[in-house]
Amino acid sequence: MTAAAQQQRYEVRFDWGSAGRQRISSGAGVIVFAEGADGRVVSAIERGERVAGSADAMDAAARSASLVLAASLRNRTAVAQAVFQHQIDRGERVRVAIVAETSADAGFAVDALLTAGAVVDALATVGIDYSSPEAAAAGAAFTGLGRAVGHLYTASTVGQARIDDGERDAVVAAGTVDAAEVVPVLGADGYWSNQVS
Repeated sequence: MTAAAQQQRYEVRFDWGSAGRQRISSGAGVIVFAEGADGRVVSAIERGERVAGSADAMDAAARSASLVLAASLRNRTAVAQAVFQHQIDRGERVRVAIVAETSADAGFAVDALLTAGAVVDALATVGIDYSSPEAAAAGAAFTGLGRAVGHLYTASTVGQARIDDGERDAVVAAGTVDAAEVVPVLGADGYWSNQVS
């Protein structure tokens, strides 16, 4: 059995980047792209802007009938509640593929790992908790390091790069847990909206 097939039986799955999304999204009713310190979708939606989806998010939406969401530390609880409501609306449990967004040259992205883990933790809180070992480990990383998550965001490689570019306030804001209630949803037109349908 392949590693991808081993995650397929779980309700909550986790992997990295475009290749990881392809491995775990089969049969998933929801795909959640977990932004790290460089994520801009949630903050843009908070400002009332519309944002083009990443190439991987657009591909995910085009290849599946899944609901595609963007998550950050700021909206992780709102995302979990939206997934829970989506299950109620469908009248069945759905599988959730959580994908840590990372660029190919970024290396290990601790900030994206913590966001993915924060979503796993929030899903467990609403009762969506049959997690793969990969998702469980990401969740444990967030819960174990939760008190230091703001510092870890600013100290991460990605966070430091944004700070060097003069975006310290944006990184600090990205590292704030449950500060937003918006849920960016990838629409058919390829743009993010803040309404789950």
